[in-house]
Formats: sequence, structure tokens, C-alpha cells
Amino acid sequence: QGDAAVDQVLDAIEAAYGANPSLGINRIEHATMARPDQIVRMKALGCEASFMTDFVYLYGADYRDKLFGPERAAFMVPLGAAAKAGVGYSLHSDNPAAGLPLNPLRLVQTAVTRRCMIDNSVVGPDVALSIDEALRGITLHAARQMGLDGEIGSLEQGKQADLTILESDPYTTDPEKLMDIKVSETWLGGEKAFG
Repeated sequence: QGDAAVDQVLDAIEAAYGANPSLGINRIEHATMARPDQIVRMKALGCEASFMTDFVYLYGADYRDKLFGPERAAFMVPLGAAAKAGVGYSLHSDNPAAGLPLNPLRLVQTAVTRRCMIDNSVVGPDVALSIDEALRGITLHAARQMGLDGEIGSLEQGKQADLTILESDPYTTDPEKLMDIKVSETWLGGEKAFG
């Protein structure tokens, strides 16, 4: 979560691999308070990050007002900085640890709006993602980080026809209402699983 922990992970990755890149993806989970210099270092070491946007949604105001102050909190869960630097990223939840219902579109909404539910404030708008970037963070990028991008994560010939049919287009929906989009159907491997 903290920047000291991110330093420790990056030090360990650098010590383990040195000039020899890993054969897989070294992913840093959460990287909640990663600093700008650590994003640069992740890129240099070929690391990726999986960010939990629920930290912004649930705790953004407390991180800003009680723990870290406005400047540090504005860079918490720095998805946009990672995307801009070319660092691979994905979005995840710690469900059920956060105590919220599972809703991947809430992760997308928070990545795009950076809105905290406690006081409705926006925390760190400069590190927001576009809707397209956020949707890729819960689909193709997440599949790649799990080593499954050849099987899932996008609709392509030869992949497992896993898909979700939504009742509204996320690209035309008000970003503040993305999490309210209803799921009509879910298909796994070409078979209807829900709806």
C-alpha cells in the first residue's frame, strides 16, 4: 500500500533479476501510494501494477484530510500516471474485504471520476483514466497480468467467448453513473451463464 513497501518490492525485483528481465509479469498489487519516481522505476524494471480504485471511492477523503494531505492524496492510486508512463496496469477489488458488492463498473467509474463516496469530492483528477483505458483495465489488461490474454480479455477469434451484455453503453453513459449500468447477460465460453 505505502510507498516504502513499493520501494521494497522494486528493490527485490531489481535484486532478483538485475539486467535480466523476468519471464513473466512482475505485478505490484495495490501500489496505493506509489510516488511518481516509483512509476518511472516500474517502467524501467518492466513491472506492472494492479490498482484498487475502491481506495479512492471509500477512503479518498480520509487519505486527503486525515492521513497524507491534499498533495500526496492527489496521487493515490495513480492509474493515469501509470498509463501515461506506459506501465501496464489493471483494476481490481479486494472483494469481499472492502465490504462492497462486487461491481467492476464501480472500479471503472472511480478510475474515471476519482469521486469519493464519503463527501462526493474528487481526489486526484490528474491521475484519472479515460473510459476506454479503465475498461481495458478490467478486461484485456487484467487478463494479460494473469497470463490469460491469449484466452480471455477481448473478443477475438480463438478466444473463449466470455462476454457481458450491458443495458447501456459505457462510452455514452454519464461517467458518474457507470456503476449503475445493469448487466443483461453474461456468457462464459460461448454459453449463457446469466440473464
